[in-house]
Amino acid sequence: MIQLALLALLSAEPTWEKIGETDGVTIEQRVVPGSKFAELRFTLLSTKTPKSLCDAAFGDGKFDPEEPDLKSRTILSEGPDERVTYEEITPPVVSNRDYVVRARRSWEGAACRMTFEAATDVGPKPKDGWVRITRLKGHWLFEPGEAGKTRLTYVVFSDPAGSIPPFLVEGNRRKLGVRWVKMIDSRGTQP
Repeated sequence: MIQLALLALLSAEPTWEKIGETDGVTIEQRVVPGSKFAELRFTLLSTKTPKSLCDAAFGDGKFDPEEPDLKSRTILSEGPDERVTYEEITPPVVSNRDYVVRARRSWEGAACRMTFEAATDVGPKPKDGWVRITRLKGHWLFEPGEAGKTRLTYVVFSDPAGSIPPFLVEGNRRKLGVRWVKMIDSRGTQP
């Protein structure tokens, strides 16, 4: 009996810890076993519809100069609810980074989920002078909330690769997450 209780405790996911709130966006983090970087969760109640927010997050896959730190984006493959892109970013403080990401969109009743993850195996080789991000995953979830609002949730884990200490990037990762949430919310439409 004690072994079962111990096993349940060891297999439990780390819990979310609230670390702040900015412009109505709640910011939380949790430990990722085996990584020095945290997984981040951003939540916001929006007046926009789940469909319009999901469409905004999935986008058209083309380069968007308003996206934070994005230098270039190339669509490698595309379907109605799945897309693979190669992206280059120029983040502050660290060297240029690139990654290949697969995004998938799905509906769960009235809620829409868009997942994304690194898909390095289907992309081009890393360029000289660029650091390849291979540990990237997360999701957007847009679900009906209270009082006719939509609960927008953005969860992201990324390891920027290289020998970067977390204190150099964690503050920027949080600011970037809030910017992403606010940008997607601004692109949604009213009911």
